[in-house]
Amino acid sequence: MAHRTLWAGAALCIAASGAAAQRAAAVPARVRVTGIVDGATLVETARRYIGVPYVLGGTTPRAFDCSGFVRYVFQAHGLAIPRTAHEQSALGRRPDPGDLQPGDLLFFYGGDGAQHIAIYIGRDSIIHASSGSHHVKVDVLAGTGTHRSWFGQRLIAVRRLLPAIGTYTLPGSLAISVAVPAADRDPFEITEFPSLF
Repeated sequence: MAHRTLWAGAALCIAASGAAAQRAAAVPARVRVTGIVDGATLVETARRYIGVPYVLGGTTPRAFDCSGFVRYVFQAHGLAIPRTAHEQSALGRRPDPGDLQPGDLLFFYGGDGAQHIAIYIGRDSIIHASSGSHHVKVDVLAGTGTHRSWFGQRLIAVRRLLPAIGTYTLPGSLAISVAVPAADRDPFEITEFPSLF
């Protein structure tokens, strides 16, 4: 009798671990969730593309131009913006002078209005697709004293689009599914959500 109980218990444990393995296998590797996208998040995404070649007209990680790079980084978070630096300069709001925050868009004069765009990353630095260096890179924005940078001399506009409601891609292991019987379900209850803790 004791052996029968032991075997029945072992069979239940094996069945339970098999069901858990099936549930784990069903979790996707990556999940897309909606949330607030802030400047730090956008900068983290932009940094993934350091070193990508610059090509005029480039809009993908194979090659970017300055506005194609900015547009791609925003689109990675479900935030649609226009294609050119000139069009992008009409977006968002103008922050107070000297109030730069990570994720702000900076526009530079190049002979006919806004001809170059970069993303401010903090600490007097920008990330951009550089036609001079031929790749995505980090540069000093203003510099100090007599060592003013090209960017510091040509900055003509700053626009702030963030924070905004966008999307994130998270590991599927952070997704939690909660099974609630239909009869007991509150129509406003969240039954599937990402765990951020």
